Amino acid sequence: MILMDLKVIEKKEEPLLSRTKIVSQVIFNAATPSEKDVKSKIASSLNADESLVVIKSIYTNFGFKKADVTAYLYKDKKEMESIEIKPKERKAEKGAAKAEEAKEENQKG
Repeated sequence: MILMDLKVIEKKEEPLLSRTKIVSQVIFNAATPSEKDVKSKIASSLNADESLVVIKSIYTNFGFKKADVTAYLYKDKKEMESIEIKPKERKAEKGAAKAEEAKEENQKG
């Protein structure tokens, strides 16, 4: 079981981007926690919706059981989607999607 303690170091409002920058430190007992685990921990500590939290970086120093985390908490989903960059599709996923479209097209016509 991974134990993780989160300490918020700085909260800075960025009103022009409708978000709050959160700089925090995570102390853990096993491997570096995943982005998903850190995101849920930040959301629960700030009483916020987990889908509005975006993790920008998790940096650890070799040999230490702590990590520096930079995250953003957005005011709403619309603002987040207009600012954040969407991850690119992987080639395997693109190929599967195209094959599925071609299969559907062949069945129709």
